[in-house]
Amino acid sequence: MRDTVDFGIDLGTTNSAIAVVEGGTVSVIKNNDGWDITPSAVWLPKEGRVHVGRAARDRVEHDPANATAEFKLEMGLADSRKTFATAGVSLSPPQLSAEVLRSLRADAAHHCGTPPESAVITVPAAFALNQNKATMEAAELAGFTSACPLVQEPTAAAFAYGFQDATDRAYWMVFDFGGGTFDAALVSKRDGDLRVLNHAGDPYLGGKLIDWALIERLLVPAAAAELGLTDMRRDNPRWRANFAKLKRAAEDAKIHLSRRDQVDLLIELNDADGNPLTLEHTLTRGELDAIAEPFYVRAINLCRDALAEAALGPDDIDRLLLVGGVTLSPGLRERLADPRHGLGIELDVSLDPTTVVARGAAIFASTVRIPQSKSAPVPAGQFAVEL
Repeated sequence: MRDTVDFGIDLGTTNSAIAVVEGGTVSVIKNNDGWDITPSAVWLPKEGRVHVGRAARDRVEHDPANATAEFKLEMGLADSRKTFATAGVSLSPPQLSAEVLRSLRADAAHHCGTPPESAVITVPAAFALNQNKATMEAAELAGFTSACPLVQEPTAAAFAYGFQDATDRAYWMVFDFGGGTFDAALVSKRDGDLRVLNHAGDPYLGGKLIDWALIERLLVPAAAAELGLTDMRRDNPRWRANFAKLKRAAEDAKIHLSRRDQVDLLIELNDADGNPLTLEHTLTRGELDAIAEPFYVRAINLCRDALAEAALGPDDIDRLLLVGGVTLSPGLRERLADPRHGLGIELDVSLDPTTVVARGAAIFASTVRIPQSKSAPVPAGQFAVEL
């Protein structure tokens, strides 16, 4: 039986992950698809049937009326709900997040034999009190029987990097560019202790903005020029399915362009009458970097602000810890390493940026004792002993 929590969850905007510490070693738990990450998407094809992960993400593209993603962005908003047309069900962001957490908890049960009672769950540094409260509500709805501590994402990432680093004294900067938020944190390591000196962030700066910029500046004009879809707009419900397919294509293109110079896209769309059309478009890494540049600059400026507030400069920082899927971009890494246009701090790419937050959360969880359940009341005239 475990005395410490041991499980850490990165509940992300685009993807989520769960890790565990066993025997002093931290590992990421794979889901039923054999993946380290689980897409943060939910699909309800009919009442009583809930799908989470890859299958749900695919249905966001093909069945947007019954599937949803990126609901973390609306955590804490009291009037935010997603209605699933066929199932006739309406769920809030905490309820949707609970389905993702429930899926991760089931993966942990498959790995360890029993579902965990508790887990450390990460939240963006910029999350407000109501958003943190909504996250704790999601954990309770997911079936965790003990309280789930929350830890900020950049702090968790620092734990992961610090776990494998033998340096006694250092200054690090965490550069956490996720799907929905950006966080920068200055971390001091002294004799094994990690302390966050300062942080800056933007709760609305994430990889999804790059996706939509690709869609609106490249893919929609291409669809208008090549397929004649001149009136296709995001605010028109008639084109919801087309935009879901374009969004998925933009996400996949970014992943491919982290390894290639260009990618050929084949996107199945429909015209206003429902007739199928195929958009063929070649996207280059240079085009992606040009469109993403304003978002990269915003993130870098936030890092510079955090440094200035702490009275530190790039030369004072030993390493830049990369966190989040956006940091896989070679264009972003080149800019970050450039002292003029970026930060000029040595990049640390030793850990997978897509799972490092979950790993760090698990490391922190291994130091947190599981809260003991309250004893049952003792009937009058009887006694109980707790050991």
